[in-house]
Amino acid sequence: MEEYLMDVQSDNERTTIKTFARTVEQAIDNMVKLPSVEKLFSIGNVDTQELWEFEEDITELRNLRNKLPKNIEMFFKVGEN
Repeated sequence: MEEYLMDVQSDNERTTIKTFARTVEQAIDNMVKLPSVEKLFSIGNVDTQELWEFEEDITELRNLRNKLPKNIEMFFKVGEN
């Protein structure tokens, strides 16, 4: 399990949330599952010091995620087409 620091907008305020996940993609999915998180600004892997920066509204991703069964895991890779 990796530790990630997520720079997000939650309830209209910018804040940092710590999450634990096997991959950066799973860390993103963790934020999508939190209804209060509206935007994602950056993701930092605490151990490797990797940092991904962007400014993305995750509302549409959450809407799509909510159409799937609750017990399904999302598998995708950041940076792949």
